[in-house]
Amino acid sequence: MPRRATIESIARWLVQRDNIVLIGHVKPDGDAVGSCMAAMLALEAIGKRCFVYLSDGVPAMLRRYPYADRVVSSGQTLPFAPETAFSLDVSDEERLGDGRALFDAAVHRVMLDHHATNPGFGDLWHVEGDRCATGELVQELIEALGVTLTREMATWLFVAVSTDSGHFRFSSVTEKTLLCASRLLEAGVDWAGISRELWNTRTLSRTRLLGAVLSHLEISDDGRMTWSKVTRAMLEDCGATGEDTEGIISYLLEIEGVEFAFLAEEIEDGVKFSLRSKERLDVAGTLARPFGGGGHPHAAGCTLHTDMDSAVLRMRAAGAEALRALEDRTDA
Repeated sequence: MPRRATIESIARWLVQRDNIVLIGHVKPDGDAVGSCMAAMLALEAIGKRCFVYLSDGVPAMLRRYPYADRVVSSGQTLPFAPETAFSLDVSDEERLGDGRALFDAAVHRVMLDHHATNPGFGDLWHVEGDRCATGELVQELIEALGVTLTREMATWLFVAVSTDSGHFRFSSVTEKTLLCASRLLEAGVDWAGISRELWNTRTLSRTRLLGAVLSHLEISDDGRMTWSKVTRAMLEDCGATGEDTEGIISYLLEIEGVEFAFLAEEIEDGVKFSLRSKERLDVAGTLARPFGGGGHPHAAGCTLHTDMDSAVLRMRAAGAEALRALEDRTDA
């Protein structure tokens, strides 16, 4: 049976094991990549042999950071047969992608995550659903391992925490988030430079896609729900890829009066939804989970295996119902 563990006990567990693969979720974001990379560097610092596996590889915007070229992705040859599998920032086993085969085949399995919807899996696991990013937990794991935080580790952790916190703007930011950031500064992270690259630099194709998505924006009659879509034709017209959709949902949610926003992205087997809310609506519990997804109260996702028009209609109806229920509870 999987066993809930403290970060300190996971550190002791890792010290006793070797030949480790660190696995992030499919379509990895900054938190998944940054958490895996920082943990890998820390484990190597205590003499462990390890590598990071991301089935979809490292997003283009993160490939310039230290050792990103060492990440193994789908179809590439593994450097060795792992005995220990370490899942980071993966909300459930399905999100491991084809890395699940590596995880399941490992003799020893451990998981560290911050998604409140995570049911727990592996031999040992630690989930803190109220934490801003898995990167926060990895920073504590590095301390528990007795490893000195290097600038390279701090760089990846800053990528992790900055991206999942909306650059320290989301309500999930706590004093623990800021204490983590302080330690990263002490380790010499280039706060201004990385912030500029992550938040104030955009490729031309990404900019064109943003314009296309905003041109398709729709809003409910009461102004509380907004949505847009990304089709494969739109990606092709803009010269963009699926990676370029990252962060676009924030522009929809920023509209005055909007409480709930969703972005529908056409994928091979259906429509993937990014769901966001401002304050009161729990998009993970009321919207993502009923559709087989998960995430956080104000940032979640799910996939509907149907065509774009049908999927959008279903999400609009579910969103409208969730907002009505929210008002009914307020009035009661």
